Amino acid sequence: MPPTQPKPSLTRDKRVKRSDQVVDNIKRWVVQTQQQVGNKLPQEKELIEQLGVSRGTVREALAALQVQGLVAISTGPNGGATLTQASYEQCLQAVSNFLYFQPVDIAMLYALRRVVEPELAANVATRLSEDDLAALQALIGHSHPAHGGSADWNERREADLLFHDRLAEACSSPFLALVCRLLNDVIRRVIIVRNALTEFDQFDEEIVDSHTELLDALRARDPVRAREVMRVHMEHAEALALEAEARVDRGSLLMKKPTG
Repeated sequence: MPPTQPKPSLTRDKRVKRSDQVVDNIKRWVVQTQQQVGNKLPQEKELIEQLGVSRGTVREALAALQVQGLVAISTGPNGGATLTQASYEQCLQAVSNFLYFQPVDIAMLYALRRVVEPELAANVATRLSEDDLAALQALIGHSHPAHGGSADWNERREADLLFHDRLAEACSSPFLALVCRLLNDVIRRVIIVRNALTEFDQFDEEIVDSHTELLDALRARDPVRAREVMRVHMEHAEALALEAEARVDRGSLLMKKPTG
């Protein structure tokens, strides 16, 4: 660590566990000194001296940072804690845990999708490569049985979500992309009904029509048109998702006839 940089120091608060204080202060130091992924934290002995805490407290703090995905810890002469980028999967798991006992429904999710997905479409309209456009075209086909898609309703809905994932991957805004990907995965985990709706082909038609129109706008590099197409698509998709859920809910209420 260059000598001109400030060193980690401990802001003491008796209400907060000591190792948690160390975690917070290391994070603050990382931001203040503009550390980058791949940089090493001070060695354990140095942290003990600078923070005025025990070896056990430092190790507990580093273990917590490792669980959060912010450091990787290695052993040996050149070992120590190296700054890492928390993965999307860790973020998704944290959000999923938060929502585990929360009421999450289609209307709630689409209230957000109606806001962020049109902005996502506008953002990527001038950023997609020819490979991106080709991949999106293929996913449109995978979302409809008449165009090569699976006979399984849920697999076709997965192709739909992958189309939106692909847009998020091209987004220039990390936060917008993250929100869109999280919404897609919450839909995968919470909303997609694991029942085949064989007589509900409106979803297939909506996906093909809207995604094809959106792809035309993306090929034209037209963010205004892309935003509007996505806005209308989200409204239609929400209505169909609500209808699909209602159909399954009604079916689940049917009682089997007694036998014998």
